[in-house]
Amino acid sequence: MVDVATKWKRRFWLILIAWAVVTLASSFASVRGVLIQPLYVHDGDARGEIAYVMADGPAYWERLFAASDLYHFHRVEQIYLLEELNSSSYNFVRRQNDTRLQRAIDYLAMRGVPADVIHSVPVQPNVWLGSRSEAAGVANLPQKFTRIVVVTSPPHTRRSKLCFQREFGDDTEISVYAATSPGQSVETHFPIWLEYAKLVVYWFCA
Repeated sequence: MVDVATKWKRRFWLILIAWAVVTLASSFASVRGVLIQPLYVHDGDARGEIAYVMADGPAYWERLFAASDLYHFHRVEQIYLLEELNSSSYNFVRRQNDTRLQRAIDYLAMRGVPADVIHSVPVQPNVWLGSRSEAAGVANLPQKFTRIVVVTSPPHTRRSKLCFQREFGDDTEISVYAATSPGQSVETHFPIWLEYAKLVVYWFCA
């Protein structure tokens, strides 16, 4: 008969091995991409009057890249960005610090997007639920849209769609376009459990 101490040793080693296997497996981007799948919503044929690019984070530039593609594919007519006026890096040509918004506009220009189709959305006061406040900012614009394409990173797609659908209701068709596949995004290398926790919070609070 196996004594209690032996049972606990076996359990300890089984837990340790399971932890090691999970940690090793999750170090591969392809595996993490699979773990992201429940968070992932993507309309590969997304079309609309505008593309709104979700702000913030290191993956912002891949979202801008995807939005420029949508414009050049003639799937959207205009691109909207959050009006982030906080100071960014120094611009030696302009001899001043650029805002994050200006850097985004410059990046889109480098991708061949004309300045007259790029517009900004004022920052809303509710910064606790950032994605919902971005959706509210678009909803509060004087212009009204019937079809909006939300461009964001794979782990954020379901949360972003939830926020925009709750803000706009049935009046506007919301499509979500993931900037990359789940295994290729910069966001793939950040804690995935945090995105699941955010989705739960947004589901009940947004």
